[in-house]
Amino acid sequence: MKKKLIIIAIWIMFVLILNYFDLLSLDINTVIKFASANKDYAYLLILGLWIVRLILFIPSTPLMILGGVCFNPAEAVFLSTVGMFLSETCVYIFSKSFAGNKVKNYLVNRQPDLTSLIEAYNYKLLALGVINPIAPADVICFLSASVGIKYSTYILTVIIASSPLRILYSFIGISLSESKIALALVIVSLVLVFTISIRIWNTLRSKKKNGVSTIT
Repeated sequence: MKKKLIIIAIWIMFVLILNYFDLLSLDINTVIKFASANKDYAYLLILGLWIVRLILFIPSTPLMILGGVCFNPAEAVFLSTVGMFLSETCVYIFSKSFAGNKVKNYLVNRQPDLTSLIEAYNYKLLALGVINPIAPADVICFLSASVGIKYSTYILTVIIASSPLRILYSFIGISLSESKIALALVIVSLVLVFTISIRIWNTLRSKKKNGVSTIT
């Protein structure tokens, strides 16, 4: 009960902050105008959201899309890359902490199948978890760090695996304003990435159930 109250309190605070800056009920054009008029501040706001998103229970996908809407593609990719680096580094550090060990025990009991998959495939499953829309990416990142993966391997896997999504989402903003065809191509590309990743995810689960631990 206490945890639910804390989560509700955090979301209320977040809504109050958005309301204070007149960002609560916005259309896309208003968001773009706000980012253009307050560019340096908008950079810090986006990066700040990347850092605190874990506390606010915000997935990474909305932030990548927000970056694509507010900034040009190069800026959006850069901000998403830095944001991903910062947030998943926080996950890694927390996973290595005493509190992280308690969370790990809780997750192992709640998701034993996922834990066994990570132990079997490690960084391969980490890469898939980052790009797969049905996979709990942050949970996979946390458990991957907890099983002893090196930080350099961990962060490089996260950054490289998330590159297709970061690049595709960065073109959403310009696609919305310039071309419906471009937007359609972006959406089709995302669907293909998601479809392929889901098929691989299901294949890994099937192989693990059958006692196979290698990817062909």
